[in-house]
Amino acid sequence: MSRFRLATVLLATLTLAACSDGGPTSPSGTGTRDVPVNGPRGGGTGGISGGGDTTSTNPGDTTSTTPVDTAAAGDPIVNGTWTTPGDSTPVIQSVDPGVYDPAGTGTAATSGSSTALVFQTSGAGLYGVGTCSANGWWTDPDGGVFGPHNPNCLSYGSDGTGNGGNGQCVTSATGQPGLWINPGGQETHPFHSKCLQVGPTTTSLALTFTPQAQLFTATDGSGNRVMNFYSAGAPVAQLSYDGNANTTSGAGILVGTDGSTPAGTWTIFFGQPALSYAGGVVNGDLISDLTGSGVKVVACNTAIGCSLVNLQLALVP
Repeated sequence: MSRFRLATVLLATLTLAACSDGGPTSPSGTGTRDVPVNGPRGGGTGGISGGGDTTSTNPGDTTSTTPVDTAAAGDPIVNGTWTTPGDSTPVIQSVDPGVYDPAGTGTAATSGSSTALVFQTSGAGLYGVGTCSANGWWTDPDGGVFGPHNPNCLSYGSDGTGNGGNGQCVTSATGQPGLWINPGGQETHPFHSKCLQVGPTTTSLALTFTPQAQLFTATDGSGNRVMNFYSAGAPVAQLSYDGNANTTSGAGILVGTDGSTPAGTWTIFFGQPALSYAGGVVNGDLISDLTGSGVKVVACNTAIGCSLVNLQLALVP
């Protein structure tokens, strides 16, 4: 694991965003565009190496208010990053101006109700990576500790109907929880959002996101589309739709705030299974879904926890 390298990349991206002059890939400015690349996505695997005083406390000790590893483990960006299949980190790809044309801009927000999510108190983390303890503390294989409320320790059901009473949640053939079988009997993938263990539902959580969205459409007849989210001209999150495969993949983190005073910081990791194809039945064009009724995704706040929210996008030509 090299979660420190991922944290460095993400924090460097946000730092660049704060001082960038923009580029033609963003809604305004000059520079070089960024291009989606089909196939496996590279990039370093996540990881903050074990640091700090690892003898003074225990991540499962809920009387402690700080993580064992104090090297930014509680930072909303670092703590909001998920383990992905194969332990590879999806990265934002560049958009070729010779293949893609800008096709609209907009902003994202959540709508409707949100549902609090339950965390594991023990056992392996997402995709069997690392271990979990009380309050969603996650210890990576290198001994780095992240939390509280780390999304790698969300709890998934495997013995009942999916959220909303749709489909069925089972254990996969490899022993992974939360494999959702849709109402048509098709298997999707483990750790599906339909199989998240849920708590109370509320209408009080409303999230807004300042990064501006820019849609790009391919001009080669492939049907491919890319949605980038920009902060100060630099892309911070991305959805890429493959028209031939009818799948959508995601990368980066969208950072937003709630309506509290002071405002709380929430993150939506675009590599999570709800936004990035993870096997089984295809996930279709999630860019279209976002501009329609929305997509149910997981948003996390280090202090409060994680919630299942409905993410929507409003576009103008």
